[in-house]
Amino acid sequence: MEKLRAAFVPLRSHREKCGGVAGRARRTSTHLTRQYALGEAEREAMIKEQRGMCVICLAADPVHVDHDHETGKVRGVLCFSCNAALGQFKDRPDVLRRAAEYPEGNVWKPTLEASGVYQLPS
Repeated sequence: MEKLRAAFVPLRSHREKCGGVAGRARRTSTHLTRQYALGEAEREAMIKEQRGMCVICLAADPVHVDHDHETGKVRGVLCFSCNAALGQFKDRPDVLRRAAEYPEGNVWKPTLEASGVYQLPS
């Protein structure tokens, strides 16, 4: 039992070591600056310009800075789900358009032109 107690590190000491909430804010600010050349004030201004909501779903709190992976340009601040969805679709507009049509029943339906030859939808 004494071995277990010696190995146990109280959560409080971990929080103190990592800086707690203030430490997290400091790490977030450093990440924004290093990754996107964006300060916390600029991020907050973007969120305010977006009326405090994710610009895709218009419902959730925007917390993740979204950027173009090729150019590195910041596009906006999105909620976790919308930012993850863009990443899953590899930021490809053609794939996103098909994904948007899919739940509406407009699925990919190629037209048979000749035996084994299909015309893809435009």
